[in-house]
Amino acid sequence: MASDLVEEKAKAILSSLKGHLIVSCQADPGDPMDDLSTVTRMATAVLRGGAAGLRAEGERAVRSFRQITDRPIIGMVKAKDSNGEVYITPTFEAALSVSNAGADIIALDCTHRRLKEAEPWPALVRRIQAELGHPVLADVASLEDGIAAQEAGANAVATTLYGYTAETAGIRQMSWPLLQALVAKLKIPVIAEGHIQQPEDVRKALDLGAYAVLVGSAITRPETITARFVAATKD
Repeated sequence: MASDLVEEKAKAILSSLKGHLIVSCQADPGDPMDDLSTVTRMATAVLRGGAAGLRAEGERAVRSFRQITDRPIIGMVKAKDSNGEVYITPTFEAALSVSNAGADIIALDCTHRRLKEAEPWPALVRRIQAELGHPVLADVASLEDGIAAQEAGANAVATTLYGYTAETAGIRQMSWPLLQALVAKLKIPVIAEGHIQQPEDVRKALDLGAYAVLVGSAITRPETITARFVAATKD
């Protein structure tokens, strides 16, 4: 019964995002924008611009965003290991924190590198759904990750971690072949996320079958945006 309720909840939330833009509003530690009030104003601005939903990092941001909108919030916790590798919502406690803050969907690192952890991500998918009653968005980096996430019961996948695993490290371009492969192989929604720079990329992703598109830095990070324009001044 619990799984049926989560599935119905997932359908309702995801249907409101289909064919639309989701915006990730966050700032890394040390970034000039790393301030809760600033990030919340950023979220307010993108909602006024038409964003259908938000992606938020950490309990404080999720709670603050929940106060300004009833549109879907994808909540997650970003952590780094001793080697500096980024992991998304590495523990159930992390998932619980953003759930309690008001997240509608929990984003989870579902790459193969996490399978050897004390609580491998397939178990976390099931636990988040069973104990928290939330749909899970699987952040993946490969077709194999996406297939495994679907088999584990994830409600949707996103191409978020392409460029952030050992096999894809340093790549800062959207992998259109990966998006196409995921759309062709999976039955669950595929969200295009990561390295999308232009409005034309959004249209291309949707035309290739993406369920929705999620954009972050190209909209919400003035330093990165400015650097792109400055690069155009160089010979």
